[in-house]
Amino acid sequence: MIGYLNGTILWFEEQSIVIKVGGIGYRVQIPASTMKRLPPPGNEIEVFTHLISKDDEISLFGFLERESLLIFKVLLEVSGVGPRLALNILSVIPPMDLLEDISKGESLRLQSVHGVGKKTAARICVDLKEKAKRLLMEKKGKMETESSKKEVSMDENILEDALSALLNLGYKPQEARNAISKIALKKGNISLDKMIKEALKVLSKVK
Repeated sequence: MIGYLNGTILWFEEQSIVIKVGGIGYRVQIPASTMKRLPPPGNEIEVFTHLISKDDEISLFGFLERESLLIFKVLLEVSGVGPRLALNILSVIPPMDLLEDISKGESLRLQSVHGVGKKTAARICVDLKEKAKRLLMEKKGKMETESSKKEVSMDENILEDALSALLNLGYKPQEARNAISKIALKKGNISLDKMIKEALKVLSKVK
């Protein structure tokens, strides 16, 4: 199964693009909302794909983000929702907004999608409510983890910059490190300017 493509855009078609990969052109159907985000032909692109073979037709559906692909597959689990209808839904409703609506059992926006009636919208909310809640929790947990990593990275940069500033002022490496460590333990995440000021206070007492 083709799960990923990285190649050059050859041309656009109605709600699809043709991507050249290794001398072969793959026609990939994508959400209408994604078309506006694509670079012009001749540019490189990567898409996460799902191949569906039905009767004598083989179709390839593609998304710029793995989360969108996952939600597309989840929609296909609902009885009466085929790949083109799932694509229409993701063309109108952003993936995270869709999960929010489904997790709350709100079907009004789903009903605005062409091809989705009141019964189908209700079925999607009922069948996928718990799964949508779980996916949202996983997404939020991932975002919090990434945010935490950024904070740690920022803290390390502040510590290094503060140490460099103290060394430039003539303080010895060890005493500068000790002062910075004390401030970091006591104050936690603070700005560079405040870190330097507090460290200088500590160093003045040592002197």
